[in-house]
Amino acid sequence: MRSIALDSRATERRRPDLDLTRTLVVAGLVFFHTAYTLDSPNALLMRSAFFAKLWAMPLMFVVAGAGIWYSLRARTARTFVTERLGRLLVPLVVGIVLIVPPQIYYSLRSNGEDPGSYWQFLGRFFGGGLFESAHLWFLWYLLVYSLLLLPLLLHLQRDAGQKALDRLTLLSTRPGGLLLLGLPVAVVEAAFGSAGAGGWNVLAYVPFLVLGFLISADWRFRDAVVAAWLPALVVGVLALGALFVIVHYDIGGADQQLGTGYDLRGVVWRLLKGIAGWAWTLAVFSLANFLVGPAFRRRRPAATDGPGPPRPGRLDRVARYANQAVLPFYVLHQTPIVIIGFYVVQWELNLFAKYLIISLSSLAVTLAVYDLVIRRTNPTRVLFGMPRR
Repeated sequence: MRSIALDSRATERRRPDLDLTRTLVVAGLVFFHTAYTLDSPNALLMRSAFFAKLWAMPLMFVVAGAGIWYSLRARTARTFVTERLGRLLVPLVVGIVLIVPPQIYYSLRSNGEDPGSYWQFLGRFFGGGLFESAHLWFLWYLLVYSLLLLPLLLHLQRDAGQKALDRLTLLSTRPGGLLLLGLPVAVVEAAFGSAGAGGWNVLAYVPFLVLGFLISADWRFRDAVVAAWLPALVVGVLALGALFVIVHYDIGGADQQLGTGYDLRGVVWRLLKGIAGWAWTLAVFSLANFLVGPAFRRRRPAATDGPGPPRPGRLDRVARYANQAVLPFYVLHQTPIVIIGFYVVQWELNLFAKYLIISLSSLAVTLAVYDLVIRRTNPTRVLFGMPRR
């Protein structure tokens, strides 16, 4: 069997198109989370949010898994653990202390509750029953899964794991093989319910993380994923349509029962949800690769570059900036949405005007705080999981 180390494509530097894909997903979360601040019965808005929920956070785990492969390639296991703690645990703690409390405070006010003064609220948040990690659950589970899966991922990177990697790659190239690899997602959803963070059972994210690792570990696997866009799209459309039919005709009762109940209809609903989520994640990843990847693959060394790889171009610089911005942006983004949304929803405007004002202004505020405050100094960079300058 061919070793990964002998595959010239597998030993290339980190792919900037993966970084830009992750950036697009994280930026899209602003528009996704804005929909939930409006608390509107608008069918189009809610169905669009449900659709995005099927693949947005799964795709985050896919790209995170791809990043783990590159990280492990350049680090020992001990260094990787240290890097994970600094990059994920530190911003998680900082976010819970500084970023999440204002979000919860304004959420309570939006729900008509009186949290008292902000300082009174902080006492209840840290000492009472109001404590939560909000959107930062992603950092916690990514950290936990990265560490728990470390022995398996290290095994797949070594020659001893090449046989298993080749089997998975071979399966991915066969008709329907990639969709079969998503069965664990559907089984977890059906068996344990969907009452988890981000609309999924948290265990369902493990296969997505491993998928991202495999995409980077072997380019044959990545090529198979990119080539599978059409069958993935067809399966995703059919499964999504079935989910909407079940909800529209109230088959099985309320959505909460479909998400957690163990009658036949609830189990079927979650099986379809798992299939739809896996298929749409593959399809969106392929689309992102189609839109972003060719810009990098077409690049050729300039005449002034001399021998070796081409000099970093504009796209490389954008990708590098985006790669460093993603984590702080994610930590920051939801609090401006909640605060700005608290005031904008009270304005006499139509629904979509409010949506655009909240989403675009929140995007601008988050980028401004990142660029003007966080990335400028080493202490703030470290606190938000960035490398030192």
